[in-house]
Amino acid sequence: MNDIHGGDIYRNRVTCDFSVSVNPLGMPEGSIRAAKQGIMRSGAYPDSLGMELRQALAAKEHVKPEEIVLGNGAAELIYALCYALRPQKAVVTAPSFSEYEAAVTASGGDVLYWDLEEKNDYSLKEEALSFLTEDIDLVFLCNPNNPTGSLTHRSLLLKIAAACEQAGIFFCVDECFLPFLKNEESLTLRQELKSFPHLLILRAFTKIYAMPGLRLGYAMSANRQLLMKLRLSMQPWNTSIPAQMAGLEALKEKDYIRRTRQLLARERAYLCGEMADGLAERIYDSSANYIFFRSRSDLQERLLSDGILIRSCANYRNLSEGFFRIGIRTHEENQKLIESWRKWSSTLRRTETWQNQL
Repeated sequence: MNDIHGGDIYRNRVTCDFSVSVNPLGMPEGSIRAAKQGIMRSGAYPDSLGMELRQALAAKEHVKPEEIVLGNGAAELIYALCYALRPQKAVVTAPSFSEYEAAVTASGGDVLYWDLEEKNDYSLKEEALSFLTEDIDLVFLCNPNNPTGSLTHRSLLLKIAAACEQAGIFFCVDECFLPFLKNEESLTLRQELKSFPHLLILRAFTKIYAMPGLRLGYAMSANRQLLMKLRLSMQPWNTSIPAQMAGLEALKEKDYIRRTRQLLARERAYLCGEMADGLAERIYDSSANYIFFRSRSDLQERLLSDGILIRSCANYRNLSEGFFRIGIRTHEENQKLIESWRKWSSTLRRTETWQNQL
């Protein structure tokens, strides 16, 4: 495992960044204005408990403010959870977001892997329940999964939650990409928090509201003792005034999510149609705001020469060279990607034809 993530625009010449999976609409205008106002107020400390934002989130998520903890992005909450619990053994899917594994290792624990198989489109199956023995302390599950976009459906999620509860295993479900889906409410486990005290749900403003640079996430659980441990595992004032104010404004948006989902459906169809026409070797069934596929192993380098950055998934456990992920962007950006890709594909085909004729 290494620490390469998407979004490395600081060491590459990038004009279009497809390596990250954030909302192509960009940060809501109200959030931008609020963040600017927050900078002007930053001569004071932020509210270390973030009460106003937690109350707004509680109303949106139909939970109590006391059942929410704010984080400096979901990543901070992942590490805080591991520092709070100090799991000796934890289970993660492979492939999945590398910070689960990194956080467990940093806190001194060992990682076991639910290996996801290509023949199953990298989706989790019921056989995974056999992993949930009493010597396991923590389970991480990203739904939809990153980078594959595969969904774990509610029936299996409930079985995993029940098995974890019975064995005393903490179950952390990362739902950061779930708001991009029209059927979000039928997939979230939010309404099950009271039934499963060992359940913790992660969400973030990062992806759905396109504010990765502001760093704002939150965890939800009915287990207040667990949430207290989380708070004690993080520094005070971990979410800034600009971040909290931008988050508050984002929650007031009425039409933003609907427009996001419409754009993603339209542009997914466009991209997948173009990619299936001689570009990608295989396109996997992704439910999130990104597309997971297999292509030539040098695709990232070739597109980057045109200033287009995509996410190589070669550093994910259980994947290899030739696996990629692209975030779905605006139509103009998506057209630029396809044009560059077709240019390189045509050049390579001509070269291969010429070589075969020698």
